Formats: sequence, structure tokens, C-alpha cells
Amino acid sequence: MRKILTILMAVLLTNAAIAQVNIGFRAGYNAATVKSSDAEITEDGKALSGFNIGTVVNVKMKGNLSFQTGLTIGTKGVSVAHEGHADNYKFTAADIPMNLVLNTKSGLFVGTGLNLGYNLSGKLDAEDDPTENYSFTFGSGKNFTRADLGLNILAGYKTKSGMFISGNSLMGLTDIKPGAETWRNNLFSISLGYMFKSSK
Repeated sequence: MRKILTILMAVLLTNAAIAQVNIGFRAGYNAATVKSSDAEITEDGKALSGFNIGTVVNVKMKGNLSFQTGLTIGTKGVSVAHEGHADNYKFTAADIPMNLVLNTKSGLFVGTGLNLGYNLSGKLDAEDDPTENYSFTFGSGKNFTRADLGLNILAGYKTKSGMFISGNSLMGLTDIKPGAETWRNNLFSISLGYMFKSSK
């Protein structure tokens, strides 16, 4: 993960010196789900509501294309509803998208690319019995692993003033749960944001 981040930063700094770069911020709503071989999650898993907040870096390329990245902190996981209550498996995760974006003159944009995810922390929040609550452990042989690779698909609209709205679908590609049962974090998010104008 550190090597990937180092390479990404080097690419961004190189492009910033020769290309038009716009920086912005965004915040919004997350609806998190999980694709799992666990029968309980498959049958009773529901979307877990959460948040996202972060930065956006847009590097203009040839024509209407741009490379878009940034850093977002947000909620992932799943809510498992059964017997009149819910067990909420919550992650606080950092995401670095690496998207190729097509921008139209009307302000509409679409894009896709990989997402580098990193689970910062996590816990089980049992609504009916707080004694069941516990914090997740991360690493080989633990509850979950931290690295979480995914695939992004996004679309949105940006005004000439720099305000934008976007929707992003993140499909987890990495099984982050060691052991027999699989666990892939999926996410749909809606964000509002603002892009500052480039000085170039």
C-alpha cells in the first residue's frame, strides 16, 4: 500500500507541474452493503447509512478527459436486521480513487477506475445487547484485513461556478475477511462539492 501511495503522489506532483489541476472538496451520504458467503448477511443484510467527506484532485488530460483522485473518509459495512433489531458492522475507511473521467461541455461527467481502500477502524454495534459490541482487529488471522481494492463507476454534473453533485458506485474486489466466509465491501454514495478554479 505504501509503495502504491508513493507512486500515486509522484504521478500527481509530476502532472501538477505540467497540467491544469483543480482541487476541491466534497461531502455526502453513503449507503454501504456487503457481498458475502455468510448466509445471515445474504438473507438479512440491509444497507448501512453513513457519511463521506474528502478532497478531489482533477488533473486535465487531452481533450475532455481528466484523471481524478483525492482522499475520502467514510463509512462502510452492513446492517444485519433480525429478530426485531439490527447488528451494524461499521468500518471507518479511507479511499483513494483513481478515475478516468469524461467531461462534457454541458457539465455532465462520467468516469470509472480503481479505488484504493484502507480500513482505519471498525466495530460491531448490536442494538439489542451492547455487551455483544466489540472493535474489529485487522491483519492476518484477525477479523478483517485493512487493504480493500475496489472498482468505481461515477457520474455527475458540475456547474460553471464549480459546484457539483456526483453519484459513485464502489464494488469491492478484495475479500477482506480471513477464513472460510468471504466479505467484499460495496458502496453507493451521493456527494455535493465544490471545485476551485485553477490558477493556470
